[in-house]
Amino acid sequence: MENDKFAVLIVGNQNSGKTATIKNFQKLHEDNNREILQCRFGWRRINLFFGKLDALSCLIYFIPSSPTEKNISLENLLKKIMPMDSLPELFLIAEQLDGKEYNSTKDFLEKMGYEIKELGINSDKTGGIWEFCSEIDKDKILTERATEIGNAFRNYIIKKII
Repeated sequence: MENDKFAVLIVGNQNSGKTATIKNFQKLHEDNNREILQCRFGWRRINLFFGKLDALSCLIYFIPSSPTEKNISLENLLKKIMPMDSLPELFLIAEQLDGKEYNSTKDFLEKMGYEIKELGINSDKTGGIWEFCSEIDKDKILTERATEIGNAFRNYIIKKII
């Protein structure tokens, strides 16, 4: 069975830059070009095809603070917010690497029919864009991460319509 929904998980240790990565993605892809002071739970209208198909935007549900850090499973968190038969087609979720709720987050998404793309922020000195970044190269790396997140959503959407 093909998954009919898609979730991008930004995974990393506490204070590794998960929320900053999601906030930057929102800043670069949101239709209204406003400064984002805080990244909050909820729906965002995101333009994934700037310059190519500006009229097409997508609704993505953001969870920028990991269920592990909130000490609640994703399933229970969502039950407080919305009916389980009305889950978003597209999610962007922060989750703590090997955190208490990490496995339950993935299990719940799989159970609910989501294809999952996991992008992990690591503390290794590998030199890639998903390495923990310093202030010196932060803007460049966050922009590259936003591009990769956007590519994941674009690839899913294109695959769905072809």
